[in-house]
Amino acid sequence: MLMIVLRVLIFFGLLYAIYWALDRYMWVLRARELEAEHAGGADKALSREDFVAKGLAVYSRSWQRRALLGIFALPFIVFLIVALLAQLV
Repeated sequence: MLMIVLRVLIFFGLLYAIYWALDRYMWVLRARELEAEHAGGADKALSREDFVAKGLAVYSRSWQRRALLGIFALPFIVFLIVALLAQLV
């Protein structure tokens, strides 16, 4: 039983590492896009740092960031489908 719990914890750790890495990657991409927008003339009333901070605040509440939580849900859905199919056979 302890080995199962340990494997589940390791699995969650790996999923969290993947989630964190993808979230940071998307965060950096969005920050670069916002910097390019500001350099291109978007909203010159704000400083570059304020413009990027405002845009990243919007990103933190975006559907793209919430969609990353599928990294945790998808493996369990696949596991349930495989378990159900194994029971039917």
